[in-house]
Amino acid sequence: MTLIRITLLIVFPLLVYGQQAGKIDLTHWKLELPTGYTASGWKLSNFQQDKFAQPFFYLDSIDGSLVMEAYPSAGKSKAKYTKNSLREQMIPGKSSKNWTLQEGGILTAEFQVTEMSKETPKKYHRTLLFEVQGRTSKEQNEKLGREKSISIPLLKIYWQNERIRVQRKVLKDESTSGQDLFEKSAWQDDPGRYFKGNVSFEKASIKIHVADGRIEVHLNDLKPMIYRDASIRKWPFENYFNAGNYLQTKEPGSKAVVKLYQLEVTH
Repeated sequence: MTLIRITLLIVFPLLVYGQQAGKIDLTHWKLELPTGYTASGWKLSNFQQDKFAQPFFYLDSIDGSLVMEAYPSAGKSKAKYTKNSLREQMIPGKSSKNWTLQEGGILTAEFQVTEMSKETPKKYHRTLLFEVQGRTSKEQNEKLGREKSISIPLLKIYWQNERIRVQRKVLKDESTSGQDLFEKSAWQDDPGRYFKGNVSFEKASIKIHVADGRIEVHLNDLKPMIYRDASIRKWPFENYFNAGNYLQTKEPGSKAVVKLYQLEVTH
């Protein structure tokens, strides 16, 4: 397999060297803010001095973590909710090159939800922390006679009710094959599963290992969630990782703050 690393380096927390943000290398990431503003490559390399990132995306001056805030904001965002997210780019500055399940990928991260607004006095809002997103390639679009790519998430990992919840797309009919696999209507959300115990507002470590016919999700030292079925074996799309804070509401006054201490992707 070709190896692509987003390497974690120890640097002084307030400095950015090239596209290094604290311990996280942003070279292979594209940022989308709640305003709809996007940045990658040279635009992202100077985010600490550029006003576009404020007040959503910055380094914590004490612990050196990358802070991603999300709350409803006026702008040109096409996202359904309030999105502050990093999108993996295998080729820096370009989103056309992605990876297949046969090629596989591993995301490891250390994160912390430090603030979350409440939907009711007893229930917090939720946010999408990590995602394996699927999409059709240029070649697949040509074969399907489509002008635009089809986008569909393979895997979503939420902070929900102070716990980590994993949800994925599965086939409605496991006998589906051929071009029918590229129809969004062929797929549906599974019921989702929670890891045992609460992460609440504490630091946590996660590892997402995606391979041909198999997905593993590891949280701290808990028993991992492992998926192996026809839906994974037949998954036809190319993929990329997302990481960040996609607050699942636009309710006035809602807000979420997520810190990333480490973030690394390998292929």
